[in-house]
Amino acid sequence: MKMLSTYFAHPALLAALAAIPVAMALLLYAYWRKLELIEQLGSASHLRKSILVDWTLRRWRALCVLVALTLVAIAGAGPQWGIDKSAQFRKGRDVILVLDLSRSMSAEQPSRRELAVRSLRRLADTFEEQGGNRVALVLFAAVPHLAFPLTQDYDHLRHVLSRIEAGDIPRLTVDDPVSGTRTGAGIKLAVDACDPRRTNRPMIVLLSDGDDPAGDDEWRLGIAAAKEKKIRVHTVGLGDPNKDEKIPHGREFLSFEEKAVLTRLREEPLREIARATDGVYIPARTDVLPLGTLIQHLLDVDEMRDEAAIGEELPTYHLRFAWFLLPAVMLLMVAMGLNEGPSSKEAETPIAGPRSSVVRSRAAVVALAFVAVVCVSATGPPDPEELVRQGNEAYAKKDYAGAIKLYEQSEAESPDPGLISFNKAAAHYRLGQHKDAIDCYRRSLEDDAAPPERRARANFDLGNALVQFGDDVNTLADAVAAYRACLKQPGNLRADARHNLDLAQQLWYKAWQKLPEALKQPRNADKPNYPDPEKKDDGEFVEVKKEKGMKPQESADVPKGKKSKTLSSETLQHLPDKDKVSPAALDVTLAALEREARRIAAARREQRSPSGPANLSKKDW
Repeated sequence: MKMLSTYFAHPALLAALAAIPVAMALLLYAYWRKLELIEQLGSASHLRKSILVDWTLRRWRALCVLVALTLVAIAGAGPQWGIDKSAQFRKGRDVILVLDLSRSMSAEQPSRRELAVRSLRRLADTFEEQGGNRVALVLFAAVPHLAFPLTQDYDHLRHVLSRIEAGDIPRLTVDDPVSGTRTGAGIKLAVDACDPRRTNRPMIVLLSDGDDPAGDDEWRLGIAAAKEKKIRVHTVGLGDPNKDEKIPHGREFLSFEEKAVLTRLREEPLREIARATDGVYIPARTDVLPLGTLIQHLLDVDEMRDEAAIGEELPTYHLRFAWFLLPAVMLLMVAMGLNEGPSSKEAETPIAGPRSSVVRSRAAVVALAFVAVVCVSATGPPDPEELVRQGNEAYAKKDYAGAIKLYEQSEAESPDPGLISFNKAAAHYRLGQHKDAIDCYRRSLEDDAAPPERRARANFDLGNALVQFGDDVNTLADAVAAYRACLKQPGNLRADARHNLDLAQQLWYKAWQKLPEALKQPRNADKPNYPDPEKKDDGEFVEVKKEKGMKPQESADVPKGKKSKTLSSETLQHLPDKDKVSPAALDVTLAALEREARRIAAARREQRSPSGPANLSKKDW
């Protein structure tokens, strides 16, 4: 069986070859039955000549059918040979990350939570370089929460990690918790998040300090769920196992029953979880691990353990099913085209039928065979993730036109069309197709779920494309707005965006000065300058006639009510009719916006995860 798996992708389908002897037996039975019927005709030579067949052609036809069926059975098993060097890339795997966000993870300095987030950022960087793997993230404390399902959008993982660092996460506690750390519930939710449609085995990576104040071994429920689905759970221990630490809570420390809560890394449950699920325990402790490299190594070990002996090479072969399928179709075409009956000279017209019907029949056979070949050659649509990967490779090789074609093929089926539009825009920009790049960048910015880093880069590149595209006032105003939008996003483009913003503003001002006076408006680079809507096309104002204006309401028509005793005209503040509003500087405006953003984020954090008292009445840590 191992030898067959080397030369066939699906060796079990070779069992279809058992149908060949059955087909041969049916053909022999048909041949014997035909002889019996001919013997019953006796001396009716005229009738026998009309229905007799050419036995040589019949044998050749039967042989073609048998050989074609044999080739179809072999093609279905997926014959393969020859190393496919273009396909030697790591197979995609599913990795479900389970992060402990209980209060004990905030102990030590740097905190265990901070160490976990740093390690996960390294994992995102490694997976992005390797490609192919999908990740999901489960957060848990007293209750679990699926932060996002399986995806290849590593920017989304980084975005969620930044929210965890800012404390902007869903509430992971309940009013009456048994414990603030329910590791088993987190693992169970991770098992449910696995995709059963994937043929490769998923993996769960648990990052925790293993400290459960309840001490009820609830984590064993996670072991049972993982073992039922045969999923390996690798555990990462965070914290100092030799020293008790207090848990900070604002400016105080958590206490339970008037005593300070102490916590340390509990390695025993983490080791047992890994051992029971055939996983590996990684003692990170107080270090930031290259988690991406370690997990990728474990993925490779899993593939070797599941598919081959350790140390053997896992080559990818060329599939050769077309070499068998195409001859099978050709043989079936030949079998369908062979005429077993008597020739036109031997057959009498009253019985043999008109020759034109034979010609039409053969033409229909040929047309049907042609359609069969076309249908056989048609394959399903390629994987959008594979097309994106090939497009990225073409982009890296500076084949921008080929990259655009690959991106366009994956656009309809891609789960992240905003990313596809962003990649297409970059390729169009490199080809000097600035108008197409502008359209693609704007489509990518329409994706509300896009991570901030991508939005910042899209706004920055959109501004560059707009500056390159035209020097009119409206285009340059849009470029200024794009650079300002980039400054509002996090990332390392702020210095470049500020520099380009100054240049774009200067170009816009020069273009604005060249406008006719009738088209000039107060200089505002946030929006294009359009003509005054109250003017005609020739620049003259539209006169509003008094008789067509609104009729003032007479005092007699107004219903009179009681006079207010508490509100008098002396208490009202009258605003001046003409109040000049001086615009604030850009730096002052951005600083004010950042302060408001921090205030709103703090209120959001307090609403989603209220801090509560430092003295706990339940074991909620």
